[in-house]
Amino acid sequence: MKDYKLANLRKKELKLSRQREEILMLEPEEILDKILSSPQPATLIQSFSDQDLYFLMHSVGRQDFIPVLALSSSDQWEYILDMDIWRDDKPDINHMTRTLNLLFQAAPERLMHWTIKEKPDLLEYYFFKNIEIRIREHDEVPPDEDDFITFDDKFYFRFPGADSDKNRESAQDLIVSMFDKVADMDISVFHAVLLETVRVLALEVEEEQLRLKNVRLAEKGFLPAYEAIGVYQPLSLKRFRKRRQDLKKPWNPDIPMAPQLPSKFIKEDNLFAKALGTLKSDLFFDLQSEFAFLVNKVISADRVRIHGREDIEKVIEKTCSYLSIGLEKTDLNNPGSVIESYFLEDIFRAGSSEILKLGRIVQTWHGTSFLNKNSLPLSFLDEKWLGITGGLLLERPLFFDGLKPGESYRNFKSLVEIKDVTIEADKLIETDRMLGRLNIDMGSFSHGILTYKSMLLTLWAREHLGMDNSLNPIPVDDFKKFFQSVFSSRKEPDIEQIKREDFLSWVSKAGRMDLKDLKKEFITVVHELFDEIEEEYGNVNPVDMDLRFIRHFLLI
Repeated sequence: MKDYKLANLRKKELKLSRQREEILMLEPEEILDKILSSPQPATLIQSFSDQDLYFLMHSVGRQDFIPVLALSSSDQWEYILDMDIWRDDKPDINHMTRTLNLLFQAAPERLMHWTIKEKPDLLEYYFFKNIEIRIREHDEVPPDEDDFITFDDKFYFRFPGADSDKNRESAQDLIVSMFDKVADMDISVFHAVLLETVRVLALEVEEEQLRLKNVRLAEKGFLPAYEAIGVYQPLSLKRFRKRRQDLKKPWNPDIPMAPQLPSKFIKEDNLFAKALGTLKSDLFFDLQSEFAFLVNKVISADRVRIHGREDIEKVIEKTCSYLSIGLEKTDLNNPGSVIESYFLEDIFRAGSSEILKLGRIVQTWHGTSFLNKNSLPLSFLDEKWLGITGGLLLERPLFFDGLKPGESYRNFKSLVEIKDVTIEADKLIETDRMLGRLNIDMGSFSHGILTYKSMLLTLWAREHLGMDNSLNPIPVDDFKKFFQSVFSSRKEPDIEQIKREDFLSWVSKAGRMDLKDLKKEFITVVHELFDEIEEEYGNVNPVDMDLRFIRHFLLI
């Protein structure tokens, strides 16, 4: 292609790119007017990547989007079918009805021409799954069942199933309209379609259509889930693949444009976004395709269905978080150079390594823990550790952010968060190990709310009061005596250091170990627990004590 022609095409594409970028960031109610008021709406619509158009369809609403679908390309239609009609590895007939009906409303004649010519197996499979066909010979009597329909007194079809089934009624209306349209276009084609429908081998069609769908989506990063899961496979820095050439490549009009949507929803509150800001604009432009491909892999691996802005934003936020951790692990001082030197997927996998490593530690511990052996619920760990453990036991570990009610779990965003949670996990695991050494009679628990805190403190209090080593609740009058001894000085609501040391001595004795063998993680937990008691009960007068608000001890 001549240089001036290439330059003109490039100029045209940049103009369309700016229009698409503006439209993608509009509110749903503004999108349709902006597209259809364009001087060349068909050119603009068909310049959208398949993914971006699919997102816009769900943002605007499927029915409202029909005028845009009428001007969309066949490749864009095919992508919509690939995304909407499959559930796992089989076509969903009800979803096929809904999607085909949408496209039929948009451009009925074009849809029938396209499916008969380009996708006959899928169309005939759909008919096969919905109708029963009879072909009458010239000397045969027509079928006497009232529910048979015919256009030419030769081919008869009907819809088996319950009349009250709404899905069946929708399919019936659509198929009759389709047949009517094909018969009007060419009656011989109508006959051929019905003849081929009778001969459909459903399992073979499903297998072949699945293969073709997987090939098409794989080109965009939508691998089958069992393959896409590799995006989470841990990767060490020494195994990073070096880019063989500059990110910058000559623009090629024959290469489909990368989706713009993923890059538009990158928030600026993470290291990856900041690193992109240090790159030249042309390099960032060329990274769009790679980033979109990575996002699509994550969508496939997590089996996410993208139907709106919130869905895609969550996946993009997760991808950026993993990339940020990978960049931080690689080179915190110059993350932009890391992006220029290595593939985004490798950086993502480096971030995933750190998160999954932490998750595996907690998951391995949980299988043999005191908690699990005694069939205790996670609530035994109390609120903070309950949240942390619940997030780490997930297949894709999440960070517990107790500061945000209603949004307790989110993706890890930095190595600092991973290190902080690792510290808490180490304290949890060591505390659980100590509980396993105390030879506790779990069958003696009968009253109150049992947590590791109430268990340890109740056992310690019972020891002080000369009671047996059980989880039976302490009578309140006896507890008040113990309570006064803990807070020996009522002028200052502090627990003396000697009480903390007494607790540690009791634990080491009950656990049949030397005091010096207690690990620092458990000692830290004990001091945090006593600090908590000071804060909650330091100003409580034993005379005014209300059992309803004493949660650190088992009382009656």
